[in-house]
Amino acid sequence: MSPAPEQTTRRKSLDLLRWLPVAAAVALMVMVAFISARTMSELKNAIYWRQHSFQEILAAHAYEDNVMSIQSNMRDFVTTGDAAALASCQRSIKLEPQLFDQLVSMTRDNPAQQQRLKTLSVAMKDVFDYDRRLIEIYKQRGAEAVLQTEQTGEGRTITGRARDILTEFSAEEQKLLSARDAAEQSGYFNAERLLILGSVLTVALLVLANLMVGREMARRQRAEIDREKLIGELQQTLAQVKTLSGLIPICAWCKSVRNDQGYWQSVEQYVHSRSEASFSHSICPSCREKFKEEIAKAGLSGEKSPAQN
Repeated sequence: MSPAPEQTTRRKSLDLLRWLPVAAAVALMVMVAFISARTMSELKNAIYWRQHSFQEILAAHAYEDNVMSIQSNMRDFVTTGDAAALASCQRSIKLEPQLFDQLVSMTRDNPAQQQRLKTLSVAMKDVFDYDRRLIEIYKQRGAEAVLQTEQTGEGRTITGRARDILTEFSAEEQKLLSARDAAEQSGYFNAERLLILGSVLTVALLVLANLMVGREMARRQRAEIDREKLIGELQQTLAQVKTLSGLIPICAWCKSVRNDQGYWQSVEQYVHSRSEASFSHSICPSCREKFKEEIAKAGLSGEKSPAQN
């Protein structure tokens, strides 16, 4: 017997509800994996730029230290005539273009810093021109003339302009470093929160799916038990029920019935052997009137006689 359409529809709905949390958990895991991969990519990018800013700050400090070394050694030479100081100054001057080009290369992604470096290049040209002028003054007129030139404050102004530009450059890089450090920390936090939330939701959905599967299995077990019980009761009932059906051959005179084996039986015996019915013999009014003399001789009332099979 095929299941009813309502049962089939209900079973499909239950199967859908049973698999829905599992499908949602799988979809959530895929989504978490995708977002995690994207977050990790963004985090990796933030780490790279943070390190880049840090390297730019170090490069700016190295350039500034080199400039200060040039100025210090140059002044030692023009005031004391120290040849070693002049040699050290010249080495620092040769190193300056390399350090400057490094700053330019590292800040190509930042137009504002590139503009500062252009301004710094002009300021450093003024610094080096002033340094060469001091050296010429020292060679021609001596240290006293150099001191008189320095007292005008021109050197401090020229050098201060270059140092201010370097300070602005380093401050901007420090600001970028702080922002990128915050982005990196935010990336770590978002990735951690996403993984925790995704894991909790996935576990919750899987637990829900397990509960729904357990409930569905228990329901089906109960339904199976009830079905088997009903089948057993029906089989027991059918075993107890005896019915009469088909064409029954009966004698037109004595009313005997021929059974399946070909023997003739009384109606009472035939019906009793094939059903749960019993007979209680009596006499109808017509027969009582017709056979009243026989009944009187037998001493019977004609109402009932003992039951016979």
